[in-house]
Amino acid sequence: MNNDWDIVIGIEIHLELNTRTKMFSPASNNYEDKVNESVSNIDLAYPGSLPLVNSQAIIKGIKLAKALNMSIDKLVRFDRKNYFYPDLTKGFQITQQFNPIGKEGKIKVKVDNEWKEISIERIHLEEDTAKSLHEGSETFLNYNRAGVPLIEIVSRPVIHSAKEAIAYVEAIRQTALALNISDAKMNEGSLRTDVNISVRKKGTNDLNTRVEIKNLNSFSNIEKAIEYEANYQVNKYLNNESFVQETKRFDEQKNITVSMRSKSDAIDYKYFPEPNLPYIQLSDADIEAVEIEEIPYDKEMRYISHGLNQVQISQLLNNFEYANYLDKINSKDFKKSANIFFSDIVSYINQNNKTINELKFSPSDAQQVINYIIDSKINKSDFKLIIQLKDNSNKDIDEIIKEEDLFIKEISISLDDVIDEILKENPDLENEFSKNYQRASKFLLGQAMKKTMGKANAAELNKKISERFQ
Repeated sequence: MNNDWDIVIGIEIHLELNTRTKMFSPASNNYEDKVNESVSNIDLAYPGSLPLVNSQAIIKGIKLAKALNMSIDKLVRFDRKNYFYPDLTKGFQITQQFNPIGKEGKIKVKVDNEWKEISIERIHLEEDTAKSLHEGSETFLNYNRAGVPLIEIVSRPVIHSAKEAIAYVEAIRQTALALNISDAKMNEGSLRTDVNISVRKKGTNDLNTRVEIKNLNSFSNIEKAIEYEANYQVNKYLNNESFVQETKRFDEQKNITVSMRSKSDAIDYKYFPEPNLPYIQLSDADIEAVEIEEIPYDKEMRYISHGLNQVQISQLLNNFEYANYLDKINSKDFKKSANIFFSDIVSYINQNNKTINELKFSPSDAQQVINYIIDSKINKSDFKLIIQLKDNSNKDIDEIIKEEDLFIKEISISLDDVIDEILKENPDLENEFSKNYQRASKFLLGQAMKKTMGKANAAELNKKISERFQ
């Protein structure tokens, strides 16, 4: 994009909540349900049907508001947003226009390894619409999604690049996963993003004509849509051409934004209080009773303090089942635990097509074995064997180690003598250390373990090799 111009971006995120039932009805909230099977007369607004508020959705809304450092409204009330669209059979949506559950929040995001704080205007609870499926000239509707609990998260227009936008959406996604309020799967629509874009000359504070791009469902599409639309708008201004405020979609095949409909500044949705739902007054005690899990920023800072690298941290922040497992390994050395977790435990479950929750080798088992390795009671090379044996039996860890004779025994022969003997048998090995230390030390260690029938202390051997050849 032309360097004389700035992009101004505001983002609306629609986050489906993982409650058991829908926002205002007892119908199942399950993405896997058969099409149009999980639908209540309440979701379709049949005459005489009355909505009921899902208390878990309110609790999850409070959790997110707390995680985003928001002011929480103690008055929980809902409003009708009136409009007609094929995916909204009611002719209205129940939402929170006047008393959003959270206001004025912020979240830290990392862009190019630097932290930035993004301001969030509000979050509010509402119900989702049906899902539209377009096939050729026909449109099919799946009403299983109608009435699914939803939180809309509205940022301030303080984002100024595609990178920042992606970092922001990722931070919200990771926060939702950490709080266990949503599975936040963009590919399944449980996290959907609308991006509002305008451009302005550098050095100005103008908020010019903006365009909304609806339902961006991947980080790649967010980036492509922002870059295309920003360039489009800049070229319009440079050529003294006007354009209108409108709603667009992103065409993935052509990588362009395409007009859907014009949009005025203030659509008259004729909001009014939802007459079938009473107001709910929260107390300070109600709000304080809602506890939140460690948020991703705090988790990352903790992992950094333990010396984990960015690849490991990224994997843990994007897979909270991994993070929960690792955090339960209360070993004497967190960094060593993390290294073993990724090199042995994660590789084992991947090789065996398992999830971490299906593994019979528990965090306490991992803690016991890692502490044995730290105390030089067993060799690290035996870790995967122990996982395999534990995962296929009901024996305890000590029983497995004793049966397999894995505890390190003191050997009568000196390790220095073993090293000398190997060097004598391999006269070129000593020179090899100056050429390729890693390869030479690996060979020497392997030969030493072979001569001692695997009972030598690998950590002690490595120490002696390092002292002699480094």
